[in-house]
Amino acid sequence: MAQVLLDGVAGAASSRERRAMLTRVDLDDLLTQARRNEEIQSRLDQVEEFLLAAQEPGELLTQLPTTVAGIYRLEEVSVALLADNRRLDVVFDHEGQGPAGCFRRRRKEMRLILGDLEQPFLEDKPTRELSEFFFPQGTRPASMAVLPLWVSGEMLGSLNLGSLSSRRYQKGLDTHFLERLGRKTAFGLNVALLREQARRMEQRQAVVETVGAACHELAQPLTALVLGLEKLRRSLGEEEPLQKDIGELMAQVERLGGMIQQIGQVNDYVTRPYAQGLRIVDLNAAGGATEPDAGGRG
Repeated sequence: MAQVLLDGVAGAASSRERRAMLTRVDLDDLLTQARRNEEIQSRLDQVEEFLLAAQEPGELLTQLPTTVAGIYRLEEVSVALLADNRRLDVVFDHEGQGPAGCFRRRRKEMRLILGDLEQPFLEDKPTRELSEFFFPQGTRPASMAVLPLWVSGEMLGSLNLGSLSSRRYQKGLDTHFLERLGRKTAFGLNVALLREQARRMEQRQAVVETVGAACHELAQPLTALVLGLEKLRRSLGEEEPLQKDIGELMAQVERLGGMIQQIGQVNDYVTRPYAQGLRIVDLNAAGGATEPDAGGRG
């Protein structure tokens, strides 16, 4: 027991000696590192607060580059979304145009340039090809970091950070906080995508239910019209001039009946471009008659 007490006293004394051995420079370095870590954590918290605000994917991606650039004091920030990921189609219009600072890249192309898509990529001497690939609309950075956006085993794209300082992102630097930034960004974007998917499902269900009710109501007067025309046709002689007109009217009524039947088969919400920038429901695609274009979903 005495020996244990002696060992404990000796250990405490040794700890005090080590603390006493720390120089003023060592303490300043520790304080500097602590303040830096606190600042980095504060920046991550600001990004997370922005990402978790109720936003749809397009709005989030429109504001993300400028928000991250402001928080991290960067000259260039962009988002490359995978062209192979169909969930991301909701971000782009029917012409394939997305928010400013956001563009599409194929996973194969990204792998050819980066090699490893699992870890952040740092480069303090980016080539023109590398700069144009990740910052196609911005100035050429002196150093850059590419953060792959992964969530639940699914890659959404990358968040790209560019600085005019060649010392900002150098090969071999610790990427712990960059990895956390990438994970938070991917999580926030995924939440926005899930919200949008839920909204569209509700919208499609509402359209299908409304269309079904409308078809039910239209069918009754249409049936009465068919019976009335048939009764009128039979009341006239075969040589009556009105027989031809009635026949043409009945053909149009039958056409209208076919359209109502087609509308009644709508089981999805698919739109197509219309005049003056409007979009209307594509009955053929919505009813499953044709394969809808990915960019035509409303």
